[in-house]
Amino acid sequence: MPVPPGLAARLALISLLALAGCQMALPFGRGAPPPAALPGGEIEVTALEPAANAAPADAEAPPETPPETPQETQATPKSDAQLRCERQGGDWASGSESALKTCVKPTGDGGKQCSRQTDCKGECLARSGTCAPISPLLGCNDILLADGTRTTQCIE
Repeated sequence: MPVPPGLAARLALISLLALAGCQMALPFGRGAPPPAALPGGEIEVTALEPAANAAPADAEAPPETPPETPQETQATPKSDAQLRCERQGGDWASGSESALKTCVKPTGDGGKQCSRQTDCKGECLARSGTCAPISPLLGCNDILLADGTRTTQCIE
């Protein structure tokens, strides 16, 4: 969902003000001495112990393997139908669950007001009362039929 204009700037300003307030509230911020050490003495610093299953230090390190190079992906050749679709200004697309592809083209009257399918070159969208911008409409869409009846059409 797009962020409304100016909202990002307001959120950034609020964050900066909150951060400034936190720094001012710290007793040891900006010139104040650091807090006194906690009771209980100093922290002892020790070397890390090797893991039980680690190789001894004098063991030979395994030879380095070269990093894997990504395999070159070959573009699949375009079918005659795909080429024809693209020449006509369409996009070669598939539905969400389907591996089948179809040519999706602009209708030319997308956004025009409609009250039935016959008012449009493609479908009349029931929710907005406007002509669909593309045809076919993939997925499930509420449309108006030629007689103005509302129905749900699913094209995968």
